[in-house]
Amino acid sequence: MALIVVTLLVAAPLFMLPDGLYRFVLPKLAILFLALCLGLLVPPTSRLGGPASLTLAALVASYVIAALSSADPGAALLGRWPRYEGLPVLLLYVGLLVAGARMLSGSSASKTRRYLVYGLCFSMLILVPIAVAEAAGLRPLGGGDDIRPGATLGNATDLGLVGLVACLLLLPSALWSKNRLVQIGAAAAGVVTVASGSRACILVVVLCGIVLIGTKAWQLFTSGRRVQAIAAVTGFLIVAAALSWSIPSVAERLFSTGTVTGRVYLWEASIQALSSNAFLGLGAGQFVDVLPSHLSDAFAKNVGTEFPADSPHMILLQLTSAGGLLFLLAAAALMVIVIAVGISRIRAKPMNEHRLFLVGALTAVCGYGFALMTHFTSPGTTALVCVLAGAILGRSPVREETTEARPGRVLHTTRLTAAGLALVGAIVAAVGASAELPMKMGTDLAAKGGISQAAQAFEQSKAIRPWDQDVDLLAAQAFAVRAVKGDATAGAAAVTWASAAVERHPSSTEALTALAIGQLGTGDVEAARKTLDSQIDRSPWTSEPYLLRGLSKASEQDLSGALADLERAAALTPKPERALAILSELYVVAGEPEKAAEVEGRLARLR
Repeated sequence: MALIVVTLLVAAPLFMLPDGLYRFVLPKLAILFLALCLGLLVPPTSRLGGPASLTLAALVASYVIAALSSADPGAALLGRWPRYEGLPVLLLYVGLLVAGARMLSGSSASKTRRYLVYGLCFSMLILVPIAVAEAAGLRPLGGGDDIRPGATLGNATDLGLVGLVACLLLLPSALWSKNRLVQIGAAAAGVVTVASGSRACILVVVLCGIVLIGTKAWQLFTSGRRVQAIAAVTGFLIVAAALSWSIPSVAERLFSTGTVTGRVYLWEASIQALSSNAFLGLGAGQFVDVLPSHLSDAFAKNVGTEFPADSPHMILLQLTSAGGLLFLLAAAALMVIVIAVGISRIRAKPMNEHRLFLVGALTAVCGYGFALMTHFTSPGTTALVCVLAGAILGRSPVREETTEARPGRVLHTTRLTAAGLALVGAIVAAVGASAELPMKMGTDLAAKGGISQAAQAFEQSKAIRPWDQDVDLLAAQAFAVRAVKGDATAGAAAVTWASAAVERHPSSTEALTALAIGQLGTGDVEAARKTLDSQIDRSPWTSEPYLLRGLSKASEQDLSGALADLERAAALTPKPERALAILSELYVVAGEPEKAAEVEGRLARLR
């Protein structure tokens, strides 16, 4: 059964739901929960140590306390779209760490460890052609030409993280064991990392690769094989550089500073948002609604507010936001334990297959942590890292008669209960994933004007996934896209669904924007003005409300107010073309051709 669990774990990043609206997360969660269920039933080869177990308990406890103390305990406990990282997913991560300790530690787990290594090799060989094709501008799995799709992960940096973890795990064995399959797998994982275009992932792989290959080269150098030593290090750097520069999209990102600057602005705003809630945090899923009230003109002009960030894109800030300082400290303590135990185990082992696995696992876990300094966790990337951390922490052979004593019976019952809950999680996630099909259908129908059929599809999704708090919001946004084109029926539908979303999340800028668009689409300008006024009062740095309020004022012949709002909208976005185009037309209507010509000049420079 351990081999089945390992198969599910290495295959999870490849799972997605074709024709789903967001087809990447819930299918993976279903597979991972199933893997956890089976992993808890596998006869153990080792167990988790006491310090690690206590730290995990503190991690969960601090999260629950923070969630219950947050403004929206339901969102914090259940998690929200798109990654649903609430308490069930946190327990999944914890459970996979325990399962990794049970299955992958100890001398008797050598076959399972080997199977995991080989399985990762094959999964990387599957991802390589997709990643390279997407880096070259093709879209074998669909997606627009203007986005970085990220293969079966749905996010390019997630794709880079999967490649990073696999490459760093496989690299020690590839260097010292001379196993051809592992060498091919490590190379494929490296290509996946580079093709993702993630600078953080590429940098971590290169730095860790230099350390590992440098160690191998030093051994060659001290044994008299100096030419081979120099060739090993030089060859690695040349190959890494060649791969990075041979793919135009990757080379362009390596020298771009836009996202780096954007991260700095985001971190500054995140710190502001957390400044008054650092101890208990905001609660999982609430960052996206809190952040807009803590932005700035510089953030809006340089980063843009069209797509509100749902994470600080830094693991330290993410953990503090989700569970507060205690949660962050528990996670940091767990990381320290993993590193300390990993180094101790590596030193105690002779140079054999197990030691190479431990070196790779520790390097992969640490490399993943460093890469998350500019990104966020997600089920597709975090699950395997948890399993590897468990493999490092597993200790002390398990005695076979443990269930006979009373403590043993309690642990046995707890384990079976956890396995049962994991099975429930797999079923819920699988059923929830099926709701992505009518969600996609509803979105497509709304775009084509089939409003009543779209509403039925969204109602079906809501019935399938009643625990998801964001179905109303996603439906409202789909109808709002159509309402902007003047479809009054779509506007009415947008008002209905957005009102439900605002009732659930009153501070959601996305829901308020969809509501205002729907109100304008139905001709209820007064209601739209009130919605936009409250939104601007809450977050005066968001461009879209100013643009919409400018349009509403123009419809009421308040040209001076409309011009002021549209000027503000154009100033609060790095892509002001839409606002400037409307502004130019309004200046003509207002009888100010000089101003209109000036705006046209600004537009021409942008184009």
